[in-house]
Amino acid sequence: MAARAREAGAVLRRVTGASVEENVPLAGLTSWRTGGEARYLITVNTPGSLIDSVRALHDTGVPLLVLGNGSNVLVADSGFSGAVMRLKNQMATVEVDGHAIAVGAGALLGAAVSKALRSSLSGLEFAVGIPGTVGGAVMTNAGTFAGSIAASLVSVEAVDRSGGILTVEEFEDVYRTALLADGLIVAAARFDLHPEDSASVRSRMDEVRSRREGSQPQGTATAGSVFKNPPGEAAGRLLDQCGLKGASVGGAAVSDVHANFIINNGTATSADIKALIDLMAREVDDAFGVRLEPEVRLIGFKES
Repeated sequence: MAARAREAGAVLRRVTGASVEENVPLAGLTSWRTGGEARYLITVNTPGSLIDSVRALHDTGVPLLVLGNGSNVLVADSGFSGAVMRLKNQMATVEVDGHAIAVGAGALLGAAVSKALRSSLSGLEFAVGIPGTVGGAVMTNAGTFAGSIAASLVSVEAVDRSGGILTVEEFEDVYRTALLADGLIVAAARFDLHPEDSASVRSRMDEVRSRREGSQPQGTATAGSVFKNPPGEAAGRLLDQCGLKGASVGGAAVSDVHANFIINNGTATSADIKALIDLMAREVDDAFGVRLEPEVRLIGFKES
């Protein structure tokens, strides 16, 4: 693995439009503020450099993790032995095209929401407050009580792990389930919206924002909902019924505001958070016979 990693590093440094760093701590790139080092951190700035970087990693067999805003991942304290990729600059543009918005995968979803508001376009109001990138939103079918990404998504430009390019135009709107096949990397997405006066759009955005801010912890290091909602149930309610608000392991604690959120009190390690996740899942299983499925992605843990 070490020899392949060195070979990949040499090839990656020759890619035009990308920059490469070695042994980069990932804690500063995740919303939980924990996690060990990545062997390589690749910042991809152009479509061509995305393809060239993916091909280099494929040819050398080095694992690849595409990291958006780091808002729904838990990286192990041991880090990630492969290459972590972030999409920036030309890969993070937001452009209006008639009633549609074309967005680079590296753009924050909030940037697309704001652009829609300024352009008097409706269809993304539900996404107010979701902190991730567009690429991450597509790969999780991100959503809120007010809607989901799949509802307005019309096409995705993607790259496969060998560097091949394809366009996907059909999506199955399944709760918190990736809208692309495993192994595909989102390069850009297009949302079909509809014109509406900006005051109405803003009013719905304010309603969504108010409801989120009133029911979720604010201003803390968290990764959003820890578990997916089981069919016909709310994970937060089950966790609350188990009396888990305030439960802690090390520097990690279940939020007093919402039982499906874990906050880093400032000293948490990823091991603390993972242990608390496991505790929460066990308590719900023991009490209700319901197996909660994590909504956050676990990176670098043996079972993942």
